[in-house]
Amino acid sequence: MRFLILLLVIFNFFNLKNSFIYPRNNSQPLFYRFNNFSQKSSAKLIYKDGILNIEGLNGNANVSVYTIIGNKVAVFYNIELSKFKQNINLEKETMYILRIELSNKILTYKFFAR
Repeated sequence: MRFLILLLVIFNFFNLKNSFIYPRNNSQPLFYRFNNFSQKSSAKLIYKDGILNIEGLNGNANVSVYTIIGNKVAVFYNIELSKFKQNINLEKETMYILRIELSNKILTYKFFAR
């Protein structure tokens, strides 16, 4: 009886097509749905002459700018992204992180101030 249970457990783990980890109706494993990092966005960040411009996103969002070590530089609450054009004084040749909090997702971008 123990041997039969051991065979069933081993068969379940090594036969991946019938395993409970793989969903029945989807070709991807279950853990791919939880770790889906393919947040592709067509957003374009432009920082020129002290003005930060975001193109390619629509809707209202909270926009935050951080230094690469996490210090908050600027915050804009409930901004319409299609019209986003803000004057921000950033240090030249420094990397910054832009965080956009939409109603259903959060997007982060790295950019250089040049």
